[in-house]
This record gives sequence, C-alpha cells and structure tokens, in this order.
Amino acid sequence: MIAAPRTVLTARTAAVDRVCGEGPLVSRVDRLMQTVRQSQGLGDQPACELQISETIPAHAGFGSGTQLGLAVATAMSRVADESEISLKTLAMRVQRGRRSAIGLYGFQQGGFLVDGGRFEANQIGTLVTRVEFPSDWRFVITAPKKGVGLSGDAEQSAFGKQPPMPVALTAELCRIVLMDWLPATIDADFDRCSDAMYTFGYAVGEFFLPAQGGVFASPRMAEWVETLQSRGLRGVAQTSWGPTIAALCENEAEARQLQRDFANDESWSDCTFDVVEPLNRGATIQVS
Repeated sequence: MIAAPRTVLTARTAAVDRVCGEGPLVSRVDRLMQTVRQSQGLGDQPACELQISETIPAHAGFGSGTQLGLAVATAMSRVADESEISLKTLAMRVQRGRRSAIGLYGFQQGGFLVDGGRFEANQIGTLVTRVEFPSDWRFVITAPKKGVGLSGDAEQSAFGKQPPMPVALTAELCRIVLMDWLPATIDADFDRCSDAMYTFGYAVGEFFLPAQGGVFASPRMAEWVETLQSRGLRGVAQTSWGPTIAALCENEAEARQLQRDFANDESWSDCTFDVVEPLNRGATIQVS
C-alpha cells in the first residue's frame, strides 16, 4: 500500500443521512450510505453526516472504490457506536472484495500483501502473508492527465471475455511472488525487488493485453516505461487496470530527482508525477 493519494472522511451524528462535499463524489457516497443502511441490522441506526476532505482518483488503478466504501462503512459503524466489526462484515455492507481482497487487507493493515484468492464465490480472498515494505524506498506514480482505466461494467465485461489464466502462467506468477518478490522485500534487496516487480507486472499485462489494448493500458504510459528502462530503472509496473504506472526508487532523493526530470520536461506536460511513500499501517481512525 502507498500513503497517497488517500481518502479522508469526517463523520458525525445528524438528523438525517447527509453528505457534504462537491462534485459527483457526493452522489457516490450517498449511494454507499444507502447500501450500508440496507445491510442487515443498520436500518434503524443513528443518522450520519459525512464530510469528504480528500479522495483517491477514481478509475486510476488505486482501488479507490474499495477504500472509499470501507471508509464510509467504518465511519457509519463508529457513529452507530457498534462494537468491533469484522473486515468481512464491512466489505459485505458496501459490496467490496468480490474479485480481489487486496484493498480490504490494505485498509486494515497496509504493507506488502499477498492475496491467495478464494475457493467459493461468497468468500473474500485469503491473506497469504503480509510483510513490511522498506520504509526508505519511494514510488514515483505517473498517469496521463486525460484517460482512465477499466472499471464497473467495462471491467466486468473484460474479465468475462478473458479465457482462464493458463496453469503455467499462474505457476510462474506464484514463483515470482514467493521466491523473488517476497524474499527481496523482506531482505530490502532493491535490485531483486525491482526485477520481480517488473517481471510480474509485464506477465500479467501480456495476459490482459486483449482487454486493455497492450501490455500497458495507456500507450503514453508505455512510452514512459520505455524511457525509464533506457535510464536503467527496472522496477516499473502498472497499478491494477491503470493507467497509472509506479516506478520504484531506492530513496527519497532519487525519487524527487526523477519527478523533477519529467515534471520540468515540456514534452511530458500531459502527465502527472508524484512521489509517494509506502504505507505499512492500516486506516487511521480518530474519535473525538
């Protein structure tokens, strides 16, 4: 998980459920509140006012829907003064985690997470392991200013048209994670971690090439990957359906220099470049 972008909500009791904020996100949060209300046992709980302070960009590969949904469900649960609610219950209340549980476990505890998938449709994926990500490392996350990744019906359709992942590819991805990526993360072996990050992401991108039109969803981001590789930077991967690309850097100074190089280059003015830290903790909840 990474420390930014992030979702920040403030909740308080109110006469009726209400969302304070601007733009289309207000209606999205309002729908989430209604979904929670329709969940078993919450229909007659105290009304809640939610103030939106910060949000994660939608459809950019950050899992914004899951983080927003869990934030809303958690806030409403606290306002209702419920006792400790399980992660599974929170996820069910906002209908998240049906395809991947990474966002759920990320909300709960952060870090470097491995989702082992699920055996039954009504389960959430099993967390195989969670390790601390080296806190000195940084990511430069880049995205085109125009363009979004697959989501909603388009995402469901893409998955529906994809053939099953070949057993050999699944086995190779598991090998990369368990024998390269995880050990390199635990040992803070930057070069080995970078290689595993790129190799894993490229293999997954090749499999989903028919759905996203290339190994990387955005041709512009594919150019950025090539440019980074020409500079000798190996740890590059697309986040989920993209179009965001994350580049792994060994320290803050290296990341800031990479950011400046591209942010000050007029030929890359159509893209955003941000330096973010790894996040080795779950969501912060403050009660006053």
